[in-house]
Amino acid sequence: MAEFLHSVEAVAIVLLLTATGYVCAQIGWLTADVKRFLNKFTIAVAMPCTCVYGFKANLSRELISQAHLLLLIPLVCTALSYALAMLVGRLLHMPRKRFGVFVMMCSVSNSIFIGYAMCRELFGDACTPYVMLFYMINTVYTQVVGLAFVRWSGEAEPLSASMALRILRSPPIIGIVVGYALVLLDLPLPALVNSYCRYMNNIVSPLALFLTGRIIYEIGLKNLRLDRDTVIMLLFRFGFAPLSSYAACTMLGVPELARSVLVIEAAMPVVTLSVVASSEYGADEAFAAQGAAISTLLSFLVIPLLMLFL
Repeated sequence: MAEFLHSVEAVAIVLLLTATGYVCAQIGWLTADVKRFLNKFTIAVAMPCTCVYGFKANLSRELISQAHLLLLIPLVCTALSYALAMLVGRLLHMPRKRFGVFVMMCSVSNSIFIGYAMCRELFGDACTPYVMLFYMINTVYTQVVGLAFVRWSGEAEPLSASMALRILRSPPIIGIVVGYALVLLDLPLPALVNSYCRYMNNIVSPLALFLTGRIIYEIGLKNLRLDRDTVIMLLFRFGFAPLSSYAACTMLGVPELARSVLVIEAAMPVVTLSVVASSEYGADEAFAAQGAAISTLLSFLVIPLLMLFL
């Protein structure tokens, strides 16, 4: 019961920060230009610092020896989600403009903007290495597989061969590699750099949740409607994804904290890039926006219930 109450409190904090971003957008403080700045700053500056600081503060060589399992679980479970979502989409005869969006929304989660903030509130800073490992796999699937499906749905040009290189050069992935190498080689961070990264680490979650509030404002609460395809997508996000991750972690003997983080990350709402990509490529943007908003709001109810079983 104590863990359940703690999860409710953690979710309440995340919800309040998200609501703050929503209200700031509504009254004109968090404008589109501010949103673009915060998004770029969070991804290009704050997140790499968080990766380096989080790995050095919470990861050890012993944990690195388990990293292959922690990478394998989201790798396999996400692939299963893609395969099953494709099958369901075909069986339900979804139109082309919706099919790719549906597959992406079912298969990849909002692992950073919502997931990292939620895990930090639930598990503390010790969760950071596990979140980052999940994020690495989730990002590759999102950028390579998910965007390919959405782009196909919008009948745009094929993806370029340089996509994988751009992913590897993205600031958060570089931060993961640097942090991983520092731990593996047992190299200390200079005190000044360590302090700077620690401060950046402390502001990532609030900034990400403000952005989430802005995104919900842009989508509009009045646009929230439950249809058949949205309900099925929610069953994937809050049912199949966390259950498959939990089963894999249990079978492979993953330690409790790592298991809990991987399950919570798998149960996060729809990745917001699905909305951006749907608009850019001419796919079903309304369906993507509706699913992103509903899954984000519903996650605040689902996570405390999920914590009862972890």
